[in-house]
Amino acid sequence: MRVFIPTCESAVCTVPEWHRADMKGSEDHITSSEGWSPGALNLAQGIASKLHAQLLHADMSRLIIDLSKHPEDDDRWSRFSAKLTGDQRQRLDERQKKQYLDTFMQRADDAVKRGDEVIHLSVDTRTELGDAWLVFSYDSRRSSEADWVREWSSAIRGKLPEAIIREEGTPTRSLAGYMRSRYPTGFSSVQLIASQSTFLEGRPVKWMDLKKVLTATIPR
Repeated sequence: MRVFIPTCESAVCTVPEWHRADMKGSEDHITSSEGWSPGALNLAQGIASKLHAQLLHADMSRLIIDLSKHPEDDDRWSRFSAKLTGDQRQRLDERQKKQYLDTFMQRADDAVKRGDEVIHLSVDTRTELGDAWLVFSYDSRRSSEADWVREWSSAIRGKLPEAIIREEGTPTRSLAGYMRSRYPTGFSSVQLIASQSTFLEGRPVKWMDLKKVLTATIPR
């Protein structure tokens, strides 16, 4: 049986009240696409609903702490959050990173113990995709990931023949890389990245049309 764990690490641009003073003067960056990914949460919620799976998503801006990074990577701190004190960053790790990882790993552990196949699907949007509508980021050395992406890409093109879909490798120093090292078998991690212009401007395709195709074609 396949068990899906949908996540969205760039869901919001929220800054908790207790960090607003620390981030004063950075508001424009926080609310820009640097601080979050417009449309990502909307798409992730639609996919999670289709899969009947509980969505796990960040509840603060990635400029405070970026949960898509490897949990031990200093790059999880932006140039803004790097100004926080060591104690402040430690509390963020405890409240945000640890809670996120614990929830993620508990779901994965439960599924692996049952002998289920786990597919982690991280959903994001990006401003710079060139002419691509969608990008799949995964580890091509894992046949389970490559086969699943190939199946989904084919189904998408069946509905949207004009869609331009690109593939890229996942950085090793990422949340996906960390989880793969923890679960060497029975676990796949794929990131779906949609063009942000689709959500914000309706080009090269209307957002609702793309969302409808993605949710209808996801291999289960």
